[in-house]
Amino acid sequence: MYPMWKENKWGIDVEKDVATILKENGVDVDGGAVESIIWSHHHWDHVGDASTFPGSTELVVGPGFKDAHLPGYPGRKEATLMETDFEGRSLREVSFDQKNKIGRFNAHDYFGDGSFYLLDTPGHTVGHICGLARVSTNPDTFVFMGGDASHHGGEFRPTKWSPIPKEIKPSPFKRRTAHICPGDLLQHIHRKGAADEPFYLVTKNFAHDKAVADWTIEGLGEFDAHENVLMLMAHDDVTVGPAQLDFYPKTINDWYEKSVGKKIKWMFLGDFEEATEAKEKGGEAFAWGEFKVE
Repeated sequence: MYPMWKENKWGIDVEKDVATILKENGVDVDGGAVESIIWSHHHWDHVGDASTFPGSTELVVGPGFKDAHLPGYPGRKEATLMETDFEGRSLREVSFDQKNKIGRFNAHDYFGDGSFYLLDTPGHTVGHICGLARVSTNPDTFVFMGGDASHHGGEFRPTKWSPIPKEIKPSPFKRRTAHICPGDLLQHIHRKGAADEPFYLVTKNFAHDKAVADWTIEGLGEFDAHENVLMLMAHDDVTVGPAQLDFYPKTINDWYEKSVGKKIKWMFLGDFEEATEAKEKGGEAFAWGEFKVE
């Protein structure tokens, strides 16, 4: 992946780090207001710069993280994390009780009051974890923070618990004037022509352990079948746009009342608009298979 970045002269432009954004919104970062930083996993686009937080802010990571990723660079030349991320602060590796589960995943009640759980979701990397937050204003609803357990809605949708509906409203297609999209249009370009199996399968070179990643992704589909759980994957951009989610410092406590989950659930299907139009015109649709980034 990285050689391609160099060849194409791609860069990374971070206008503001997380600590700065928090400070600008009244959070006393330097005074220790942030107790912990939770990393879903070790990849550079998910860790930020922990050194911008004081030493009183601990780092929380998933099972096996320390053995797999320490020490950091430059102490270990091949490391993908910096020594400065860990210097002068506590690094806490969460252990999961096999008896405590939510869905199929081992769960850790982070505050001990049922308001926020860490879920053991391995496969993408060693120690990958997700978050499950109970909405304070509506305790029967939750936000599932998926990190990189999946990268695209088509990896865990549709399923036997949540098949492609006969009509999709609003339509995921930008150029379709009607607000309703017939579900069978999408079924025609599915890799199996199925209405109850995901469009994509994760590829081997995009997971630390493909078999385990497949198991985790299947578990995401189980959560997704519940309308009171909002599924948010870090790289899924369907939440960005009109009438979708508010961004910090606003809250998303009212996501359920605004029907955000229903609005965005099938929006990923917009990726297949050209394939669907080609199929309608009698041409060949794309053959969808493994979801990967080379």
